[in-house]
Amino acid sequence: MQFRTKARAVDLLGKGQIADLPTAITELWKNGYDAYADNLKADLYKEGYNGLTKSYFTISDDGKGMSSSDILDKWLVLGTDSKSRAELDIESENTLWKRPRIKAGEKGIGRLSVAYLGNPMLMLTKKIGYPLQAVYFDWRLLENYNLFLDDVIIPLESVDNLNTLKIVFSDLKKEFLSNFDNETDGNNNPIWEGKQLELKSEIISETESSLLDEPILQNIFSFFEANDSHGTFFLIFNPINQILELSEKETDGLEDKKFVISSMTGFTNPFKNLTNINVTTAFNIYKKDEKYNLLTSQGVFFTKADFDLADVYINGEFDGNGRFKGKIRIYDETIDYNYTNPRKKDKRSFYGAVPIELGYNQGEEKSSLLTEAQFNSLYTKLREYGGLYIFRDDFRVLPYGRENFDFLNFEQRRSKRAGSYYFSYRRMYGYFDLTRDRNPDLKDKSSREGLINNAQYRAFYTDTTNFFITLALDYFATEAKQSLFLNKKKQINEQNEALKADKAREKAEKIAFTKSLNQYPKKLEEHQIKYEQLLNELREKLSQINVGYSQVEGILDALQKMDLEFNDLIPKVPKRYKPTETQRERLYTFEDRLNNYIEKVGPQKEELTQKAQEKLAIRDLQIDFTKRYNGYIGALSQVVDNHREQLNDKFNRLSANYNERSRKLIGSLQEGKDTLIGTIVSKEQINQLNKEIEKRYNQLSEEAEKTLFPLVQHINRLSFDIDEEQVQGAYKVQYDQMKYQWEQTRDTAQLGIAVEIIDHEFNQLYAKINNQLEVLSNNTSVKSIKEFSFLEKNFKQLEDKYALLSPLYRISGALAKEISGGEIYKYLKEFFENQISEYNIDFDVSNQFKNHIIIIKEPVIHTVFINIINNAIYWMRNKEQRIIKLDYWEETKEIIIANSGEELPKYRLERIFELFYSQRPNGRGIGLYLSKQSLNEAGLDLYATNDKKYNSLNGACFVINQLST
Repeated sequence: MQFRTKARAVDLLGKGQIADLPTAITELWKNGYDAYADNLKADLYKEGYNGLTKSYFTISDDGKGMSSSDILDKWLVLGTDSKSRAELDIESENTLWKRPRIKAGEKGIGRLSVAYLGNPMLMLTKKIGYPLQAVYFDWRLLENYNLFLDDVIIPLESVDNLNTLKIVFSDLKKEFLSNFDNETDGNNNPIWEGKQLELKSEIISETESSLLDEPILQNIFSFFEANDSHGTFFLIFNPINQILELSEKETDGLEDKKFVISSMTGFTNPFKNLTNINVTTAFNIYKKDEKYNLLTSQGVFFTKADFDLADVYINGEFDGNGRFKGKIRIYDETIDYNYTNPRKKDKRSFYGAVPIELGYNQGEEKSSLLTEAQFNSLYTKLREYGGLYIFRDDFRVLPYGRENFDFLNFEQRRSKRAGSYYFSYRRMYGYFDLTRDRNPDLKDKSSREGLINNAQYRAFYTDTTNFFITLALDYFATEAKQSLFLNKKKQINEQNEALKADKAREKAEKIAFTKSLNQYPKKLEEHQIKYEQLLNELREKLSQINVGYSQVEGILDALQKMDLEFNDLIPKVPKRYKPTETQRERLYTFEDRLNNYIEKVGPQKEELTQKAQEKLAIRDLQIDFTKRYNGYIGALSQVVDNHREQLNDKFNRLSANYNERSRKLIGSLQEGKDTLIGTIVSKEQINQLNKEIEKRYNQLSEEAEKTLFPLVQHINRLSFDIDEEQVQGAYKVQYDQMKYQWEQTRDTAQLGIAVEIIDHEFNQLYAKINNQLEVLSNNTSVKSIKEFSFLEKNFKQLEDKYALLSPLYRISGALAKEISGGEIYKYLKEFFENQISEYNIDFDVSNQFKNHIIIIKEPVIHTVFINIINNAIYWMRNKEQRIIKLDYWEETKEIIIANSGEELPKYRLERIFELFYSQRPNGRGIGLYLSKQSLNEAGLDLYATNDKKYNSLNGACFVINQLST
């Protein structure tokens, strides 16, 4: 007697054991990783994309693929044990010559999860040196409870030529449909009956209507067309609705989409800088009008660097017997922390060592050391991906980390008493690090819904849960045993509250400044109209033959008053506020308009003043002078008195506030004094009360030190000789600048590393392509193909462009040599060939420049000109005439680089050479800074000018000359 297996058993083991869509996809990805793939993809092609008549879903990996015998002996054999034995492969062709990997799968049924994704299915797989294999199947066939496994035909066929794939596909479908040829079994019982007749009809209909649309066919060709191609490709013809809905923008399915993204992100452990796993995952959505990666559409996942931003950081290890040993960082202070769970120790509950690394952040910015940008960035990640993850051998174990899978019940405890149970699942990010070797008894359920609830898991759960409870009571509870966290938090809260108040004041100044900017044009226009009216009236009066002082007195007084108002026309920039570039532009424009105004009315006023002196008697002029003098005195007195009133008002309010606060403090200490004295009946009681009063006094003194005395100390430091606002503003600007420069420097450092890596990779890539092109060029039939000659020519152009760039990477090793202006001009023409042609740029170069010889490192001078010309091209794009002019003046030994783009505002002529200063969108502000620095090292200087002697094109103009000593 033998067991016989019904076909539906496979359905139960496969689709029936898959909890959800993310689990199904990651199971297939794990198989791809185990097959030494580096790229794991899921692709949804929506109806309408490139003319598709229906939607398709594909899962692919570039692993080693399978031969026909692999499919028959392994893929179609359930419960294979090669993975569960955890035997490491030997580096060979079978590992694609990669380092052997610890298997991510272990039960031998993960492959069946493809049934969850939809039906029917076409699997294409290719192993190096073997023909492409094709398998067609509809997993719903296995739902028939009358079929035995040995009754089911699974079509398999080799594809010797991709061009015959459609024919092979047709043959596979015919063979699959032969599963329905028999209507009864050997005992003359019907195979399909009842409601399953409808299922049978659906399977046959969908198989007959399954087509390889041209866009999908081309995708398959590109995947397998290379001679050395390898990997596995699943094509689902009718994907489930849940997959299709992932591409929809409606908010109805937002939670489901968020669930899928959060479940599939972090396939491998992102909290580690993994060197043993080099695999990328993507879930691409192809729609009629767009393409995007679903996994990054909600933002990027956590990285190891995020632990540096944690307010609380836990790094240690549970030993499997109830003990934890590690370090806890609370804000910026790190302590050793050991914990032992007082549970009964039992060998049967030993679960092996489990490292933990966890970051935890405060829910409010005011309680965190992070900057606003850092806090918001991390808060966004926590909102999307926050949770406690489990990774086994650096692969994610689902469903741990999901928003709704708080398996240690943090939120349940916190809802009872947040003051005691500090940790919240939504504010944490990190992982438990399991391995198959260390933790063999912490196993997955066959349903892929977490770890099996055995004795080892229960011990693990108890240890970790009690650890977090005890840690919270030790350091983080409202009445914690240790005050480290509470004291730090209080200090940070106070600092942030002070900064918040300062920002509010700065915001008010900014609003007032912005308002004054908006009002300025109207104020200037009104002032100008009124001033010119007064000048015209004065001109008219003075034109009379006999004019007396009384007739012009009112006009002269009004003009003097407007002269006094003149200085207040330009908006005053608050000393503690740094204007934006747009505001600077407006100020620059306003100053320009004001200067034009002065140039217009100034001469008129001088002329009329001279005429008045001629017309009026000396006594009248003396009276007018006296009035003017008194006018200035009165104006100054008014300004001083106004500020004195503000000072007195502020002082009185501060003094009253000080008196009120101090009265409350002293009253708090005095409260109940007489009653307390009346209760004294023993000496021992006096000693106790002395201690209590001393403690109360110290608390109130500490409060006074924090709330009252800082104001007095601040006032004591004030001096007429030091402008505190100016000092604070200067330091704030320096701080903002340093912070910005540090962020940019960090990005630039990474960019430099990336350039070095790219340079290294390009060198290898070029060598490979060159060799392959040489091999192909020796083939007469290939060389005669027109497209090949185009490919060869285009590659040579690309190689030439790279050759132009490559010297720039190694400036330090270059030697100074003689370089002519003509050589520089030729280099620039080649480097900017496409841009010059595209924008129709006129490159005007004088003979003096071409003949000029400069002794310098070639990469240095090339870099300088590239930066300047590149900026010129950008700012000339919207100009009708686009001219770049290179010239050399022998008499002054100056090189002039001018263009017809935008003229630089005067205030920017020096700023453009500052590090990280840029007006271009996404510009880094590095090029001109480095250009100036490198020229300085070579004894030359670079500056910008609007002097028309140099700037003949009225755009941006740069001059290179000898560095003055």
